[in-house]
Amino acid sequence: MKLGLLGYPITHSLSPKLYQEILGSKLSSYELFSYERKDLVPALTFFSSKLDGLNITSPYKTHFMNEIKIDSPLVQKIGAVNTLSFTPDGVQGTNTDVIAVQEILTKYQQDWGQLHLLILGSGVMAKMTELVANEQKISWQEFSRKSNGDISHLDLRPHLKPGHQNIVINACSREFVFHGELTQEEVFWDYNYSFLPHQNTLPSRVKTYHDGQEMLFLQAKAAVKFWSQTNPKLK
Repeated sequence: MKLGLLGYPITHSLSPKLYQEILGSKLSSYELFSYERKDLVPALTFFSSKLDGLNITSPYKTHFMNEIKIDSPLVQKIGAVNTLSFTPDGVQGTNTDVIAVQEILTKYQQDWGQLHLLILGSGVMAKMTELVANEQKISWQEFSRKSNGDISHLDLRPHLKPGHQNIVINACSREFVFHGELTQEEVFWDYNYSFLPHQNTLPSRVKTYHDGQEMLFLQAKAAVKFWSQTNPKLK
């Protein structure tokens, strides 16, 4: 299987190692395609001529939306994909982050009962989280620079929901570092992985700190399943 990753910046990416662990000898190559600007990103045919599947990360999850087939109504509603499959019938796309978030939120519900999400950010990942939360009947509140100003120093204490396990979700980019006020009773779920500014400060300030590695692994497993289901030669 020939795979690749499109995004910027991606020098920190764990994807090559992760897919090697999941696929073993079935993975023949994993290429990184890093482009600082969208006008530098090659046409879809460039990738389809080289690869069986492509992972996409920020800021290009919406880049090919008008050129691909998407079967999932939820992914269509999100308006962003992170996985492309180059098949004999054309290019199919999905968003395996959805599957990962669904699984993790279900586990959180089993562990803690009623949840309330405090979502930092307003981009693709935040929107996806809100749609999944609605499906799973989980309450949420979004905080963004556009609506709330500088959210890096936001006091979240007035926004906590009594009788619920409050989960702070960082859906911002790796440039964002949270220094706001917490109560040590929250779960902080960071969609970024191996992010030292949070790993070094947040575990002592919250009930539990989870970084994005579990999410990365679950979405990668879902991507492999998607490629196998959509492309007969990969089964």
